[in-house]
Amino acid sequence: MVKRRVALGLLGGAIAGLSAQCRSGQPLVQNSLAQTVQSLSPTAEFLGLNVGTELNWTNWRDKLLPLYQSAGIQWLRVWYNWATLEPSRGRYDSELTLESLQLAKNMGFKILFVVWGTPDFAGNGELSAVPNATEWARYCTWLNSNLAGLVDAWEIGNEPNLEKYHQGTPASYVQLLSSANQVLRQTAPVIAAGPSGASTEEYWQALLDSGLEQHCDRVNIHPYRVRSDEVIEIVDRFLRRVNKPVWITELGRSTDDGGEQLKAEFLTNVMPRLAERVEKVFWYRSIQGEGMHPMRFGLVEADENSGEVKPLPAYSAYNRYAQALINRAT
Repeated sequence: MVKRRVALGLLGGAIAGLSAQCRSGQPLVQNSLAQTVQSLSPTAEFLGLNVGTELNWTNWRDKLLPLYQSAGIQWLRVWYNWATLEPSRGRYDSELTLESLQLAKNMGFKILFVVWGTPDFAGNGELSAVPNATEWARYCTWLNSNLAGLVDAWEIGNEPNLEKYHQGTPASYVQLLSSANQVLRQTAPVIAAGPSGASTEEYWQALLDSGLEQHCDRVNIHPYRVRSDEVIEIVDRFLRRVNKPVWITELGRSTDDGGEQLKAEFLTNVMPRLAERVEKVFWYRSIQGEGMHPMRFGLVEADENSGEVKPLPAYSAYNRYAQALINRAT
């Protein structure tokens, strides 16, 4: 089912897309889709996984992390809210998180750290509030000082087109990104937040017009769709607008849309096609199960009552693709 004639299709799509841009007055970008296909040669580091705060689950991580290693997962996307790490100004609750990040590093994982979650003292009481600029800069300085060596890339925010993650405008998001980038780029690359699959091309352009690409090392998109062809269509449209290399820090499919086997088939179909277009993809997400995570996007089923973990068909599909990338490199 995986389409093999990607390069020819992309070349035609790129020409059509650029012609449409000329007619519409949209800005032309330096890279084309055909150039992207020619330049990317994916390795196992293409593959990441969303784990949230799992590293801090001391009763589960010894079961889960070896499974992720065995699957060929290279990168973990972790998410610790600022409001959790600094519940009141100047008082940090970070000992377990630092220990957990070190554990993951010792096991050979690379860490993508999401910087998000405004505490009450820095905003209006909502995690999605646009934080006070001084408090935000101070927190980024603390992260830079205390997590250097544990974090391999910083992701600034999440899905800023959604009010539950960002209550401001595209311009206010870029201001936060700029401030964070000035500090955090000293220790690791900075990744812009990925707009959700519900975002429009007009929203993407508003971010770009506000200077997004001047303040990050990589741009990002979360192209959630049920069909792999629809994912590729979104990614190709995004690529036509941007100059920076692209990461996808969230992509997945729920079994609510068809069952475990269809989830595995989706992963099998979409990953090789994305590998010709973007630098990294982080599957959303690691686990599912009653009382563990409400959405059934997982690679692994976890039973809260018994403590058992069971790899799902999507886990096997992920592992097969990871092994193919490893074999290609040897």
